[in-house]
Amino acid sequence: MSPSNDGHDSASWLGFHFRDPSLFRRALIHRSYCNEHGMDASESYERLEFLGDAVLELIVSDNLYDQFPDADEGQLTKSRSSLVRGQVLADVARRLELGDMLMVGHGVESSGGRDQDSVLAAALEAVIAAIYLDQGVDAARQFVNLHLAPELAYISQQGAPPENPKSRLQEFLQGQGYPTPSYRLADRQGPDHNPVFSVEAVLGDRVIGQGQGGKKQDAERAAAEAALNKLLSEGGPAQFESGDTEQPLQANGHAVSSTPVDNTEVRRPGIFSRFKLPRKD
Repeated sequence: MSPSNDGHDSASWLGFHFRDPSLFRRALIHRSYCNEHGMDASESYERLEFLGDAVLELIVSDNLYDQFPDADEGQLTKSRSSLVRGQVLADVARRLELGDMLMVGHGVESSGGRDQDSVLAAALEAVIAAIYLDQGVDAARQFVNLHLAPELAYISQQGAPPENPKSRLQEFLQGQGYPTPSYRLADRQGPDHNPVFSVEAVLGDRVIGQGQGGKKQDAERAAAEAALNKLLSEGGPAQFESGDTEQPLQANGHAVSSTPVDNTEVRRPGIFSRFKLPRKD
C-alpha cells in the first residue's frame, strides 16, 4: 500500500492535508525499498526521521514544561524519555495503522519488519517532520497532541512525570535492600539499518526481565519494564532464572538463595517471597 499522490488519502488518514504530498510519500519509504528500486538512500525516511526526532522532543518538552511547573530538570527529562521512546511511538503508529502505509523491500516484508517497533517509531518521527516542513511547528504540535493524547493524558492524571522504567526498577529494588540491576546484551539481529537488540535485566546471577528494541536503550527500558511487571505480578512465585555462579545475591547483608535453606527459613514478605532468607537471630 502506498500514499496517494494527490494527498487526499493522507488527509483522511491523518486528519491532515499535505500541501506537498511528496513529503508524506518520503516519510513512508524504508531504506530497503530504495535498495530494491534503484533509489538513492537519501530518498528514504531516514533524514526526515532525524528531523522528526528533534521536533517531537521540542513539542513534548514544551508540553511538559507547561504542565509541570514545579518539576525539576531531571524529572522533566525522565518524563520526556518515557514519552518519546521507541515502544510508545510504535504503539501510536499502530493506532494510526502506519505500518500498512509503509513502502518496504521484500526482505523486510517477509520478515514482518513493517511491524517492528524500530521501523514504526522511525516512520512516525518522519511523518512528524514532514508535517513540520509542510506547515510548520504549530501543525506538527496539533498532530502530536492529537495522536499522543492518551499518553499525555495519563501523565496529567498521575499528577507528576512518570519515571523511566530503569529508574523505577532500580529504586524499587534498592528500597527492598537489593543491589542495582545490570543490563547485558543477549542478542542482536537484523541488518545495520534495522537492528533488533535483545537485552536482559540481571539481578545478581538471575535474569529478571527481557526486552527488545531497535536501540539498546529501548531494549534496556523494555527489559526493566518486564522485570517490574514480573516482580509486581500476583500470578505466583515463579523463580528467576539462575546462572552459574558461586556468589550468592546479597540483600541487606544476607545471602539470598533460590532454594530452601531449612525449616527455620523465613521469606521476605510480598513479591520477594521467591527468595529464601535465613532467619536472623
